[in-house]
Amino acid sequence: MTEPALESELSGIRALVLDVDDTIVDTRAAMVTAGVVAFAALWPHRAESHVAMAERYYADPERWFRRFAAGEVAFETMRARRLGEVASAFDLTVPAEARNRFELAYAPAFRAAQRLFPDVPDLLAAAQRRDLPVALLTNSALAPTQVKLDALGLVDRFDVVVTTDTLGVGKPDPRVYHEVCRLVDATPDATVCIGDSLEWDVVGARRAGLRAVWLDRDGGPGTSGRPHLDHPGSDLAASRDVRVYSLDEVTAALLQKGQSRFGAAAGDR
Repeated sequence: MTEPALESELSGIRALVLDVDDTIVDTRAAMVTAGVVAFAALWPHRAESHVAMAERYYADPERWFRRFAAGEVAFETMRARRLGEVASAFDLTVPAEARNRFELAYAPAFRAAQRLFPDVPDLLAAAQRRDLPVALLTNSALAPTQVKLDALGLVDRFDVVVTTDTLGVGKPDPRVYHEVCRLVDATPDATVCIGDSLEWDVVGARRAGLRAVWLDRDGGPGTSGRPHLDHPGSDLAASRDVRVYSLDEVTAALLQKGQSRFGAAAGDR
């Protein structure tokens, strides 16, 4: 990614759309931390495996979260299936009332573990300075998203929050991208989606007519990064010239001295 490519992608935009999990908040760390606590509550005799269990729960090898995002299963079903998959993988018997016990231990630990990535506040300040509305578009449900925002004091910070509950489907269904654009009153071609998933935040956004920037937090010059793609055949080429390794790069581009294109008509791109 070159600076001119990023500047071009941001030129004339009317709104920012940010992913939530592992984009603005460190969801992986929070889920693993909370998972260790919850699995300890269910299977205290397996202390040596609690971290591995939590990491497997986050990894979701059977892709139950994907099925939830596609509208195929309810949120509660998705969570229960992921719990059952972990039990099976570690040859454990699921105890009575397992999900309720899991959630009672998991919920407070998850809330306490919420952490905002340090490059987020400056980006939000830059967007405010440029008078750009900022929306959240996440494949999670509304309730856990509100937990994250409330724990971080950000409930009233975003103009729009669109979750899978909103339309019953999530990314990469084009309808959710169009809905978030409608709610921020910006056309897709004047809206940029930023997130850590190439498939959901870049390829899906582009197919819906939005601009997109891939946030590759695990990458960097000379590394391959973590594509976050479930389909190897997805079009990576379209995203390679709009990859950033930190939101600080987006912030700098928005605040670049002498930059007059932001907020201009979308057709100047």
